[in-house]
Amino acid sequence: MTSTYQDSWALVVGIDAYDDPKIKDLGGAVRDACEAVNWLRNAGVPDDHILLHAQPTEASRPLLESLGPGVPWNEATAQAITASVSRLHALSGTHLFVFLVGHGIYEPATKRLFITKEASLGKFGVLSNLAVDAYIDLFLSMAFPEQLLVMDGCQNLPYSASRRSRVVAGMPFTGFTAKAGNTLVFCFACQQGERAVEVEGRGLFLSSLLAAIDSRNPSPDVLHLDFASGDVSIDLRKAVTEVVGPPVAETAWAQRPRIRQEPGVQVYGAGTAQNVWRLHLPPTPAARLSIAVKPASAARDVEAILVQVEAPPYWRRVAPVPPSKAVPVPFENRLPHATDLSVVCRLKSHAPWRKPAERRVRIDDKDREVVFSLRPEPIEEDARRSTWAARRDDTEWVFVEGVDAAGRNTGENALDTPSESPRGIEVTREDGGLFISGRYDDRERLARYASHIAATVASVAPEGVSATIRGSSAFRRTALRLVLPDGGPGTLVGSLVETPCVTVGQVTRTVQEIEEDPLVDVQPGHVEVRVDLPWGSWSDVVEVFEGIEKDVHLPATVGNGLVPLRVGIRADVWKELPRYSVLGFGARPTEAVLHGDHVGATSPQALPGSVGWLLTAHPAESTWGTRVSLTGTGVTFPLHPKLPLALDGTDGAARVEPLSPLPVADWDELVSLGRLSGHDPQRLLQADRAWAPDPVLTLARAYACYAAGADTYTRGLLGLLKARGADICDMAVLERATALRAGSSVSQAARSALAPWAEAETVPVLRWGVAPAIVLAEELDLRGWRKRLETVEASLSPNSVWTVWRTP
Repeated sequence: MTSTYQDSWALVVGIDAYDDPKIKDLGGAVRDACEAVNWLRNAGVPDDHILLHAQPTEASRPLLESLGPGVPWNEATAQAITASVSRLHALSGTHLFVFLVGHGIYEPATKRLFITKEASLGKFGVLSNLAVDAYIDLFLSMAFPEQLLVMDGCQNLPYSASRRSRVVAGMPFTGFTAKAGNTLVFCFACQQGERAVEVEGRGLFLSSLLAAIDSRNPSPDVLHLDFASGDVSIDLRKAVTEVVGPPVAETAWAQRPRIRQEPGVQVYGAGTAQNVWRLHLPPTPAARLSIAVKPASAARDVEAILVQVEAPPYWRRVAPVPPSKAVPVPFENRLPHATDLSVVCRLKSHAPWRKPAERRVRIDDKDREVVFSLRPEPIEEDARRSTWAARRDDTEWVFVEGVDAAGRNTGENALDTPSESPRGIEVTREDGGLFISGRYDDRERLARYASHIAATVASVAPEGVSATIRGSSAFRRTALRLVLPDGGPGTLVGSLVETPCVTVGQVTRTVQEIEEDPLVDVQPGHVEVRVDLPWGSWSDVVEVFEGIEKDVHLPATVGNGLVPLRVGIRADVWKELPRYSVLGFGARPTEAVLHGDHVGATSPQALPGSVGWLLTAHPAESTWGTRVSLTGTGVTFPLHPKLPLALDGTDGAARVEPLSPLPVADWDELVSLGRLSGHDPQRLLQADRAWAPDPVLTLARAYACYAAGADTYTRGLLGLLKARGADICDMAVLERATALRAGSSVSQAARSALAPWAEAETVPVLRWGVAPAIVLAEELDLRGWRKRLETVEASLSPNSVWTVWRTP
């Protein structure tokens, strides 16, 4: 693989202006396309290898002209872009870059579509577009081994979902096959149904991403080092999910009204087997660092050798000793010039050797070698330890000394007493070394200072002399102690206490395991602590010194955007609520009206221990389809026959969620947050067969399979619902929609199955069912139901998976 881009090619499309007046013009798409061109230039892609298509407004036209004649631009029609793609298909190079900036949509039948400038759903109902998923397959068939596709655009073009579902995916090419060795990394601004925010005339996602992966000055947090070759690259997955994604989601959610935008990244082709999705940087000079342990017999007592850079990006490599066949002796690394790092030789417990001091090394233009010459532990060590440990109960100590090749103490002159020591730490000369002591509760500072002294000694010691460290009994375990928030695990993970979601270094644990044993053994140095939940992530990098048990306080909440209501609301507030009840936050209703034959509802009451209110309905029997309108809040939504609902209307866009105690991550991802993409349909079916006590979860899994085009699994999940006795409007809609998508005609049986729901003007309980229900109502000429559904669709809440719409 190469790390230069002189033979690479690029396709850049930016559209501010559209022919259809119903499609809102953008203010930053052309600007972002121009910035993408400059990014490509800075990376070394020649001007004549950049194929640019743009549709500017009068305001953005000067930006295109400022690029100069080296990068001419063509119009952004489907035909013109197709011509450039045809040209790329006949070319070859090491890399292919594609940037698509403008409007887009995402529908289950067509997946992602990028809308071209002549698009229209007018008289002929034609919406010109590029079918992104199909184009990914086309790009993978081209002679470019490494590819990057970036799309910054909304995934909910302002046509109704039912109209969007009729759009035909645009793909004029046929007869291509992906090359086995090609890799494409796809970075996208938002998920299905979300908006991509523009801030100050720039797309929030693309502007942030280009800054993070700037080849001249990339963010340190996205850099990856191959220790074997010294090659530095950009980890695109880390760039999107850790560096760019969280602040973009936070900024979008801070808008008024709130906007959901969650960037994502996905890899296709050969790269799916890789841990790092790389974007190579220009080569940098590197030098070899070799590490050895002497005598050779001591290697079996060494637990690991740790090589680590102590500033961002915190590169780390742990080598087992004795080395395997894949790790030669001496252990070798290649690192870029001007890199400062430390090397630690960690001994096994009860090893008969003195602990060697950490070595601090700067890699310059010469190869370096670090040799750890281990010295035997003297026999009288235990007696010496017990004497020192008896000084004071509240005092701990570390002893640093120099020893010669025979393991003998080098005497009084080997070490100089530092002129000053940190406050609260005392340094005295004793037994030919430095005795460093301090209070027990200040032992981290004590270990840090002792490590600094030992490293200094190691760097200036004469030939044949090594620096060694001994500590009191307090310095026995190197570990992180994970401290849960005051509110307990419920505020952090909700019901997911048995789901592995907390990662320390390379170890992932459940919150329940952390409650039982909060200590996690780690290697000394900088260690990343992460909490990954369906609704967000949190991470911190902490420095851990050898022999220290360091506390890390986990956050009370995770995520800057939408958090499941069953997590955001204390469980003790809602777990004992009766079914057919609504726990509300925001505007308090003045009246509740139940629709259908099921009548009866109490007036909203203040809920003890909460700032919200409670409404309890009393339907005659437990059936799906009963809906409630809350006068004063202006919303209508279905009820759940068995679970209470939570209504959050504090941000202007109502959100309703069934409150379930199910400890299943799928519930939060699908039912609470509505994240349909990225699921394995086979896993969803298998998981549901294993356990799905509430039909809403099975239904949401079926929608995820439908969105993935995996209709065999959709039908399998619907079959499970039927076998369990469920009868929900969405089931009939999904079953007939999958048949219609497969090309089957809508039969009389389909009409019969849908007729009861149509007669009652029932609205699907999950928002995703409204659009296919409208299509079916049109196919079956169910005019009354269609009119009702179109009215609902026009005012659906964008933030709620549970169907919520505005009441006139």
